[in-house]
Formats: sequence, C-alpha cells, structure tokens
Amino acid sequence: MFSAMKHNQITDNALVLYDGAMGTYYRWLYREDYSLLEAVNLSDPDRIKQIHHAYIKAGATRIKTNTFAAFPQMLEKSADQVKQMVLAAWHLANEAIYELKAQDTVKAVADIGPYFVLQSGLTDNLRAQNEQAYLDLAKIFIDVGVEEFLFETQEQLTDLIPAIKLIKSYNPNAKITVSFSVNQNGFTRIGLGLRELLTQAEKMDEITFTGLNCTLGPTQLSQVFAEYSQFSKFCFFGPNSGLPERDLGRGRGGAEAKYFAESCQRAWDNGAYQLGGCCGTNPLDIRALADLFKNQKPLIMKKFDTKSELTVFEQPGFKADISEKPESGKEAIKSIEVSEKSWYERLLTGEQIVAIEYDAPTKANVKTYLEKIVQLKDAGMDLMTIADNPNGQTRIDSALMASRIKQELGVEVLPHFTCRDRNLFAIHSLLLGLATCGVHQVLAVTGDPIPLEDRNQIKSVFNVNSQSLLRYISQLNLELAQPFILCAALNVNAPNFDAELKKAKRKVKSGAQVFLTQPIFTKRGKENLMLAKQELGDKAKFLTGIMPLVSQKNALFMKYEMSGIDVPDRIIERYANLDREQSEKLALEISRDIMTDLSNVTDGFYLITPFQRTHLTAQLCQEWKSAKAP
Repeated sequence: MFSAMKHNQITDNALVLYDGAMGTYYRWLYREDYSLLEAVNLSDPDRIKQIHHAYIKAGATRIKTNTFAAFPQMLEKSADQVKQMVLAAWHLANEAIYELKAQDTVKAVADIGPYFVLQSGLTDNLRAQNEQAYLDLAKIFIDVGVEEFLFETQEQLTDLIPAIKLIKSYNPNAKITVSFSVNQNGFTRIGLGLRELLTQAEKMDEITFTGLNCTLGPTQLSQVFAEYSQFSKFCFFGPNSGLPERDLGRGRGGAEAKYFAESCQRAWDNGAYQLGGCCGTNPLDIRALADLFKNQKPLIMKKFDTKSELTVFEQPGFKADISEKPESGKEAIKSIEVSEKSWYERLLTGEQIVAIEYDAPTKANVKTYLEKIVQLKDAGMDLMTIADNPNGQTRIDSALMASRIKQELGVEVLPHFTCRDRNLFAIHSLLLGLATCGVHQVLAVTGDPIPLEDRNQIKSVFNVNSQSLLRYISQLNLELAQPFILCAALNVNAPNFDAELKKAKRKVKSGAQVFLTQPIFTKRGKENLMLAKQELGDKAKFLTGIMPLVSQKNALFMKYEMSGIDVPDRIIERYANLDREQSEKLALEISRDIMTDLSNVTDGFYLITPFQRTHLTAQLCQEWKSAKAP
C-alpha cells in the first residue's frame, strides 16, 4: 500500500530542491564572527540575505529561514528577542526571493530544529515545556502566514505533535515536513527507531512529508533511505557533506559537489525527490544537485537488499556484526610463530611489527568477530587495535572488548580512548580495569567534536584532550606495576603539517611513545612521515597506516567524505569497472606497493580492515611477515 501511494505522489511532482547549510556555510564565510547565528538576522541581515541569494542562484526552490535553534532557552534570550529574530529571518528569506524575481519558482520555508535532547522517562512537566517551545515558535510563523514548514534534524515526534496540529488548525493547506536524524543503523541518538517514527508519521494526516537529514554523508544516508523507502510520505533527503567532521574550515569545490550529487542518486531512485544539503554543504552542492536531477524523472525502484551492498557503501568498521562465511577458493593463511617478547619490546629492537585495526561489533553477538580475530592472529598480527565508537556510531566498548580478547584469545589489544564522552573519573576507572585484565597499551585521541547542529542538545565532556590525557595516564603509570604504553595519532596528510608536527612534539612531552598515522597514499604523506621521523625518531616509534581500498566507490568515499585521508585520482581511476574479486586483488597490490615504498622510513605498519574483510589484512600481514622472515 505504501509503495503504490508513494509512486502516485512522486510521479505527479518534479524535483523540489531545498538549499544547503546555513550554519556551517556562514561560519566558513565569516570565520571571525562567533555570534549566535539566529541573532545575525538582526545584527547583519545582509549576510544572511546574500547566502539566500547564493542558494537561489544555485537552483534551490525552497529557502529555509535562519531559525534552526530559535528557542529562547537555547539562545539564552528573551521570548521577545527571539521573536524579532524569527520575524527578521522570515522577511529576509522572502526579500531574497523577491529581489531575484523568483516568486514564481521559489518559496520560503519555516525551519524548526530540535529542542534540546529529549530522553525517555521525562516528567509530564518537562514534556509540557518541550511541547510549548515548539508551539511558541510555530505561532510566530502562523501569524505571518507561513505555508510550508520543515521540522528538521528531529530525534522524536511526540513533542512536535501539538505544534503540528496547531499549524493545520490555522491553515489546513499547510505543508509540513518532518525530517529525522539517525545513525547508520536507523536509530536516533535517544534510541528511537526510524521505522517506528515513520510508522507514527504515516498515521498523522497533519504531516505531509517525512525524510532524513544530517548526521551522515550522502553515501550512508542514501543507504538508510533505501532501506525505509516503502513509506509513502518518505521523500525528503538532506545529507551532510561527509563525516566525521562537518567541513567548517574547508572550502568545497566542483569535484566535491559533483561527488555529493552523484552519491544522492540511490536515494533519488528510491523516492527522494525533495533534495537538499545539511552540514558542510554550500551552493556548489545545490547547483550540482540541480544539474543532475532537474531532468530526471522520479521513479520508485524495488527495495534494495542493503545487506548485499554493504561492502560497496560501508566505511571500515560499520556493520561489524554481519556474519561472513569463509570464502571458497581462498588459501588458508599459515600460522606464523611470534617471539615471546612484547610487541613494543620488538619495536624498540628494530623489528617492524604489524598492527591491525578491527573495530568492535555494534551488537552483542561476537562469535564471528572473535573467529576473525583468530584468523588475524594466525596470520602473524602483533597488535590489534579497536577504535572507540568511530564516527559517532555506538559499538561495544573498546576497553571491554579489548579485555575479553586479551583474556580469551591471548591477543595484545590497543583500545582507543576518546575524550569526548567520559570524564576523568570514568577514564581512570576504565584504565584500572584494563590494567587488571592484562591490557597495557592505549591510544589517546581527542575525538570528534559535537557537530554544530547538535549545539545545546548533546554535551561533550572533554575534561581533557589527547595531550592532557597522555599526561594524565603518564601520572597514573607511576602507580602501576606495569605501566601503559602510550600511543597517539598523527595525521601525515594534514595540509598544514607544521602545526601537526608541533602538536606531535607536545604529545611526546606528555608521554606518547608510539604514533599511528592516517593511511598514506601520496608522496606528500610519505615526506611528512619522513619529516616526523627526522624530528622525533629518537623519541617515538611510528606505525604507518595502510588502508586497502576495495572498490572505486570506497575510494571516492574516503577521498570526499572522510577527513584526514588523501586518495589520489590516479588510484581511484584504477578501480574503474572492476568487480569485487578484481578490486580486492588491486587493493592488495596497491597496499603491498605502499608498504614496500615506506618500509625504510617506518617502524611498522598499521593495517585498517575494510568492511570486516579480515582475509585482506590477514593476507597482507602474512605476506609481509613471510617476506621479512630470515
């Protein structure tokens, strides 16, 4: 029923193109301005209007008002002050449309973001306060005759309902879109499932459309959209430019915009005919969407089996709990004996060790995961690393998983520790627990900041950053019978590597003994590694990142949607028109060549397992170990 309804609805409509980001684009244009974005509607209205102009000229047919966080408590302003900001935002959007004589093709849309983080078990009083916040903002828009509303980046629906019903009671013809923000598994940060939310929205006549925006880049958000495409109202799609960073400090050009638009194709083919951009996007991205989709007819395709395509779209570490049977035709990897010395002792004596990253599952069933670790161990892996909820996706705790692996399999594990989610009490407790379980190495990373769209909702902890966390653990080491080996991250692909190198020197002073680098694909990355070795080689060891790229889509994703990774076009072009087996063969070839090229300038390697394909990193490890064996 849903699919049929949606088909009729979509084929009667052409492309509806929303604008891109206001917040991140404004911060990129005016980096000296730290004003509340909604307050700029009054303090410097021409800046906001010029951004509206840019998006209209790029082809947008829907312009969102600059009112994402226009709630008095969130902005810490009076109700009257916020009302003036909202009224100014509405007039600015319409003035921009009028000045460009676009009244016949472009409409202003009232933009309403999420009101704080809403948790289950709220008291009736708090629930009423949340509902009232949405009601108050809706009333301002109702009074000026707004006809289209976008409730974006939402994590729940219940508290929006009174405002949605109020809008419809005043204007039965109003169009109301509710767009949710979910992770790769289809859950909001407060634990609500997208299926439940969309089902609830389908039953409400007051809601015209539903959709997805924010949190993920175009590739992964398209994947989520395809999985839920059977819902009849589900047609709005506004991804971020990428992840994990929100591109606040990086300009985006034509190549990035073209990739962004093409990565939305899957969502379009599954019924997303209302397109736009969220954090990190700019007018070039909207222009690229217009160019690609303005002449395409919306269509409905049969629902994808997303599991069959995870290996194409997924970023390393995602969906870690998906089972894989041993592949036929693969030669068994021979076990390699390892020395009784620890991985760090062998590193200090000049032996090139091999560490392999294999992130913890997203679910509690770890049978397949542990079996694959045995495969890596048998291949000669010296050290296993586990990232700490990479890219904001919830996984089994890296420290707890490391403890189990150490105790059950006898594998040396390096858990990553981010500073975003834990205060020092929690960090101290986990470190003591690791020490008692025989895990005596950690990697300290600051962790990605809470993105701009989440301001005033999720609170980062950040009692420490990576440098001060290293210093803190160094102090703790004085109390331990066996101190922790302290590891840190080094981005050899950073455009301003001088600043990165200064940061690395501060980390060494704070206790860092080993650096794990971002994957290297370029000459610049190698040169920066050599410079780091020259500056710090007698004070720290380096494990160089190696990432097998398993398809052209994977290579493009890494180039355009992952920060800190630089993939040359010449490598991307080599994957054109290759099937899975050919792509894996090429991935191994390229990785071997890079390892050989870097062997004289590194102390060891850090292999990153792509899409749970442990047979690839195991084979690389086994071959490298065999070649180095006397």
